Amino acid sequence: MAASAWKIYSEAKKYLVQAELDLDAGGIRVKLVNGTSAAKVSDFSRSTFASCGGPVAVSGAGNNTRTPANLSIRLSSTSILVLDFDNVIFTASGALNSILYAVIGVSGGKCLGWTKLTSSGVITLTAGSTLTITPNAAVFSLRGGST
Repeated sequence: MAASAWKIYSEAKKYLVQAELDLDAGGIRVKLVNGTSAAKVSDFSRSTFASCGGPVAVSGAGNNTRTPANLSIRLSSTSILVLDFDNVIFTASGALNSILYAVIGVSGGKCLGWTKLTSSGVITLTAGSTLTITPNAAVFSLRGGST
């Protein structure tokens, strides 16, 4: 299954520039969203993490959210600002048959972006199964300007 590239919300770009979306604050979360929430997830003017679709039943604290490990904001060798993190693993507490999106944002705050986890249908998990989200080399990059 190949996920789509992360899509960054238009409002998130504005919030990054205005310092209203702090990616280095430690509150970054990735959450799973079911397929019936497509309109909520893909609305590029979406601004809050809570407004980006409903949860699905997965185990662990926060049920449908995980804090990515080794979050890094770095400047690449070609002067591109890059956000990256380790794989995020979810474990189903029961049978799940409607997972379609992952959304990244700040817990209790702004939403950054989303990805569609599969191009065909929805993801189905049995109890105890895991879903691993492996980000590309960069969740997003910011380029432009020179010194």
